Order: sequence, then C-alpha cells, then structure tokens
Amino acid sequence: MLHSKPHVSTPHNHLIKISFHYAGCLHNFNISYTKRENNYLFILFPVGVYLSCKHNVKKEVGARVEWKKIKGSTVSFVYLNGVFVVPPSAPVCEVPVSALSGTVVELRCKESEGVPASKYRWYRNGAILPESTFFWSFKKEKKSYTLNTTTGTLLFNPVSKNDTGEYYCEAYNRVGRPRRCPVKRMQVDDLNVSAIIASVVIVALIMASCGLGVYYAQKKGYFSSKYRLPFL
Repeated sequence: MLHSKPHVSTPHNHLIKISFHYAGCLHNFNISYTKRENNYLFILFPVGVYLSCKHNVKKEVGARVEWKKIKGSTVSFVYLNGVFVVPPSAPVCEVPVSALSGTVVELRCKESEGVPASKYRWYRNGAILPESTFFWSFKKEKKSYTLNTTTGTLLFNPVSKNDTGEYYCEAYNRVGRPRRCPVKRMQVDDLNVSAIIASVVIVALIMASCGLGVYYAQKKGYFSSKYRLPFL
C-alpha cells in the first residue's frame, strides 16, 4: 500500500522529496511531477504513474524508488524523505540432507530485498524453534542449537539424532506478510562404530593374507629368475 501527503507545495524549481510508505510492488497511483535533470522531481500536475520494485536505499544516493508513466516510456525516481519499507522476498535456505551425530551442523537462511532488513525464525516439523533458553529451561531440557535471528543461521553444536526432522525458515520485517522457503528434511544418524571396526578388521585380514601369500611365494622361489612355470 502507498501513502503520499495529500498536498505538497514548494517554491518554483525546488526539489520535492515526497513521502511514501512503500509496502508492495507494481501499484498505480496519481502524483504531481515533471522530470528534470538528474531525476529531480518538481510539482506540476497530476499524472498516472506505474511504480516498479526497483529501489535504492544507499546512503550516498538517498532512498528512492523507480517509477514510470502509465502511458509512455519516461522513467524517473521518487526520492523519499526516509520512510521506505519493502516486504521480504522468499528466502533461500541451506539445509544438509544428512549429518552424523556429534558433528557441528549449520543451517542458513537469507533474503536480500526486505527494507528494513529481515529477521529470521526457523521451524522444525511445523513447530517454531524458540530463540530464548527460557523455553528449554522450563521444559528441563538442554537446548541443542544456537539461533541467530539477524543472520538467519541455525547452528547445532553438536547435532544429535533428536534433531532429525523437516526444516524451513521464515523471513519477516513487520512489513507485508512473512515469506518462507520450501521444507527440507535433515536426517541425523549415529556413527556406526561397530561397522567401522569390522571393516578395519576385514581390511587387516586381507592385507595379512596377501602378505603371507607373498612370503610363501618368495620362500618357494616363485619370484626367482631361474624358476620356470611347469607348462612352459
């Protein structure tokens, strides 16, 4: 939704910084303007314009958003007076498919379009993961993760089988509706020590058998240059 001042007046040939509350994209509305050098905007008369999602909030430029005439191809920028907000886009999530218990695992979530910058929350099996340790102390359980709502990282140090589940992240900045990434499953398995020991033993037996075979062949003189095979 867009809001502008109901009436703006200014001395002739002075830059007008129009105040908008921008919480969406692709809106049509009426505004008084004329295009001047360097995209400066001056009050002239009402015209229809088409507001795009292209925006710039760099400090050296000043908050601005691109707009176009509804009829025609003229492009200019609205320079804002500090009130500039954009809802978050759908975040990109990085969730490992599998992990070994006892290792350190980090899940990541990020989106770059929200103004102000989005914060993040994570869900496991449809339930939100609380940021505060009070929730876990109330349940008399140890919290197995660290959640950074600013960067969107969810760190398990270490991860356990109990952390297996379906994860997704939600980006929000109190502007528009929160956006979420697709659900991804992370499977955590215990390290199979018995299987590893068995594999090591089998490899050791194979190597020992090969060594004994070589020793027997050398003892019988099979590797001697004078030894000839019976069928030759």
